[in-house]
Amino acid sequence: MYHHYAQIDKNGYIVGISHLSGEMYKPNMIQIDEDFDPTNKKWNGASWESYTPPEPPEPEPTQLDRMEAQMNKTQDEIRQEGADSVMEELVKRGLIV
Repeated sequence: MYHHYAQIDKNGYIVGISHLSGEMYKPNMIQIDEDFDPTNKKWNGASWESYTPPEPPEPEPTQLDRMEAQMNKTQDEIRQEGADSVMEELVKRGLIV
């Protein structure tokens, strides 16, 4: 016969499930039924409560994403960026006010 435990972190969130051959007496090991569904469950110190996990953050673009975005620019966009860069340099040097 196995003993089933949910391993929790210091905030009560489940970080693992254990099926042990003997009983365990640790504060971070909460005994559970064999058919316990750990999805979105948190231990509040006395019982399990459900919670809604936060939405994951939008991933940062990778270097490949940035390179592809540059390659997909139109010729007009590239010409405009070049013209803007030249104008910025001329203003910086005081040749154009």
